[in-house]
Amino acid sequence: MTRSRKYLNNLPNAQKIKDLASDILDHELKLDRILQDHTELKNEIMALQTQVLSFDNDGSSQGLEYTQIKLNELSKVLILQDSEIAELKKNIHNLQSLVDDEIRDGLFQLFHQAKSDLDEAKKDIIKHQKMVEDSQHRLMNSSAKESQENHDEWIRNVGKVIKDEERVKESEKQLEAINRVYRLEFSENTT
Repeated sequence: MTRSRKYLNNLPNAQKIKDLASDILDHELKLDRILQDHTELKNEIMALQTQVLSFDNDGSSQGLEYTQIKLNELSKVLILQDSEIAELKKNIHNLQSLVDDEIRDGLFQLFHQAKSDLDEAKKDIIKHQKMVEDSQHRLMNSSAKESQENHDEWIRNVGKVIKDEERVKESEKQLEAINRVYRLEFSENTT
């Protein structure tokens, strides 16, 4: 069964993962019920086998035939349950693999989005730094009349660079968090 992990809600395919986890839970509950029935059936078979042995020791054949028929029927049910248990375990394993694949896919999507955001922020820094330099140059070479307007423009451009630097830091934090989660989940690295 999937562990409770908060980051799953942030994955782009979170609903699909939740649906798969729900399917796993349904299969596990069904498996638990069958395993309980299976244990009871084994106990009943052992009790009947004990009866067959006591009939053999007593030398009486009264009820022996009925007990052996019942024992054969229960043995067939036991075999069917063994098959159903194996199938449920296989389905649970397959669903768990699908969940892992979906988590991996969701993390890769987040990673590539964060990487794209980082690259975009770095490009914006270069563009806005150029604008800062241009506005600073105009400010230095402006008349007193144009000075305030050029100063305001320079301040706006510096503000843009600061926002871009914050975006870079945020994207780097996201990439680091995604890599950390990926290593925890899959003992691998996305880069």
